Amino acid sequence: MAVRDAMSFAPSGKALMDELPEVLSYTVTHKRGSMIIRKENELVDEKMVLAVDSNFLRLFNYPLLAGNANEVMIAPYTMVLTASKAKKYFGEADPIGQKIEVLGRFNRPFEVVGIIEDVPDNTHYKFDILISLKSMQGQVENDNWNGYNYYTYLRLAPDTDMAQLNEKLIPLSDKYIGEESKLVFNLQPIKDIHLHSDFTFEPEIHGSAKAVNFLSIISIFILLIAWVNYVNLSTARAVDRAQEVGLRKVVGAKKGQLIGQFLVESLLINFLGALAALVLAEILLPHFNFLVGKTVLTSAWTNTGFLQKLGLFFLLGTFLSGFYPALVLSSFKPIGVLKGTFSRSKHGTLLRKTLVVVQFAASLILIANTIIVYRQVNYMTQKDMGINIDRVIGFQNPRFQRDQREQYSSKFNSFYEELNRLPEVAKVGGISSLPGGGSSDVSSSSGGVRIVDKTDRLEGTIYVVQVDESLQEVFDIAVLAGRNFRKDMASDSNAVVVNETFLKQFNISDYETMINEKIQLGRNPENDMYKIVGVFRDYNRTTLKNSVEPTVFYYDELQRNSVVRLNAGDPTEGIKAVEATWRRFFPDAPFAYSFVDSRFEKLYVEDKKFGLLFGNFSILAIIVASLGLLGLASFLAIQRTKEVGVRKVLGASTGNIIMLFFKDFIYLLGIAVVIGVPLVYMSMSGWLSNYAYRIDFPWWAMIVACLIIGLFAFVTVGLQTYRVAVLDPAKTIRHE
Repeated sequence: MAVRDAMSFAPSGKALMDELPEVLSYTVTHKRGSMIIRKENELVDEKMVLAVDSNFLRLFNYPLLAGNANEVMIAPYTMVLTASKAKKYFGEADPIGQKIEVLGRFNRPFEVVGIIEDVPDNTHYKFDILISLKSMQGQVENDNWNGYNYYTYLRLAPDTDMAQLNEKLIPLSDKYIGEESKLVFNLQPIKDIHLHSDFTFEPEIHGSAKAVNFLSIISIFILLIAWVNYVNLSTARAVDRAQEVGLRKVVGAKKGQLIGQFLVESLLINFLGALAALVLAEILLPHFNFLVGKTVLTSAWTNTGFLQKLGLFFLLGTFLSGFYPALVLSSFKPIGVLKGTFSRSKHGTLLRKTLVVVQFAASLILIANTIIVYRQVNYMTQKDMGINIDRVIGFQNPRFQRDQREQYSSKFNSFYEELNRLPEVAKVGGISSLPGGGSSDVSSSSGGVRIVDKTDRLEGTIYVVQVDESLQEVFDIAVLAGRNFRKDMASDSNAVVVNETFLKQFNISDYETMINEKIQLGRNPENDMYKIVGVFRDYNRTTLKNSVEPTVFYYDELQRNSVVRLNAGDPTEGIKAVEATWRRFFPDAPFAYSFVDSRFEKLYVEDKKFGLLFGNFSILAIIVASLGLLGLASFLAIQRTKEVGVRKVLGASTGNIIMLFFKDFIYLLGIAVVIGVPLVYMSMSGWLSNYAYRIDFPWWAMIVACLIIGLFAFVTVGLQTYRVAVLDPAKTIRHE
């Protein structure tokens, strides 16, 4: 199994800087996550806290608003606040030198030594508070080259050859990590992380380049369809403007002058369109920002990059939509036009049919893709994850120092006993990492694993979760072989339960045969061995974009998090009862709970937003295509008014005439299907491949898309044809 984790060993940065001249500086950071701060009599749970070394602010060019740049993050138990946090804790007072009491494992005051601006939204590593890495020096020294729990950033020389640098990393990996580990240093540019990273343990859930590209393609489709409309209608009206062209040529107009005239017309129309787009963009910008969940732009009028792109598309649209109609209109022969022998020219008919096919194909692709996106998102949110998370809340337990373990263990036992007595509570359990978290919310080991005397050591990442004996019952996790942990069995402190995926990686399908066998993590033959006492059914700990991880469960009655299954009834009453009990036992710790099912829903926020954006863009594109088809059908129906009158005189019904006209579009729709279906399959198969759990490709979506396209084409063409078909034949036959 390939290991591609974003985290690294604490000494990695210094080692690489010492060894490689390309590395100019480095910084080592640790994502602390939650930290409890006492503000007067209020307890505040700060979620976005990083522990960083003294190089962090310089490497990322965060200027200090207050404090000494040469001293920040050097001494232990010091912190830097963002401007908004400084105002929150100190108001208008000068925070430098002030103390903030940090509870939990630190349980001591930290001195504020610096203030910086709030971190912008477009960073992948957000924080509100920085504490000095030396505040946790003991943990850093203990981890050393034994565990990679840190994010390391390097500043490289501007002329660095990345290919050569990656070659140099291979022997350095062997030197510092060990040849037998098969682990190597991985580098990736910071600008690539948000959209292109495929590493696990990224500090935040990142975006998708494919999603951005999809939306960009839809935008191009909308513009393309609009330009197609202009070309179609311009060339279709060529006959109406033929006499104008003929007269201009007779009075001396050159072909170049005529082309210039029609290009100017195109320029004016595109300019008005661009101006209208700019106004609409400004009006709809708040709605768009809400849809994507980020402030993409604050104003369309003042953003230079946006205006430059708009100008580029304006010029491109002017040329693409105006050049061919200008050539067609300027090519008419004045003699034929003025004599009246020029009429009903088929010039441009092939192009118009081609452009109609393009519109049909684009619409079909967008409709089918929208259906597939919604199907995949619904599949992920409704799939059985292997655990029952209905009516389960989770919350973080108070942190404590190691010498307080016995005291807290006794207190938590009493706390759980009290909760289990509540009529609103069904069951209480403990777990090290709550389900529904990101990749960085769980512990792991990448030193290899073996089943003692049964298998060779298997390299790769094994995920580690600690649970108490009640966790399995809270989440209703099926035990497929062996048993769950038991508190009354002292030997379970040296036992493990594994999941199905753990055994499947060894190609073991008979789980019962593994009960009482022993596993050993790491490469050191002296490492502890743990007896397998049970096998849990696979369950999804995080997003269904990822497959179930090979997981080892250890027993510990004192966990970082608690989970409570509430009984039927009003969950608000149950939460109030749990919180009241919490405050009796832990008055110095805030009670911050979340429903576990809500945690999972948050993992799919980006996918849902993508589906919503995709759907909105697709509807817009289809409306634009329909308007173009409506205009073209209306014009063609008027052009064939006399033909309609003759057919009615000869006995044709209105329905016959509508179907006759519609047949002209049916074969164009057929060509669009032949073009669109393979494009849908290729694009959406690639998109679905991002998900470990995905729907089968829904071919029925193609049929639905074809029916929708056919329906709106029939309605559009039918309405315009009907308006002509119901006219009095005596009038329509005289139509010229």
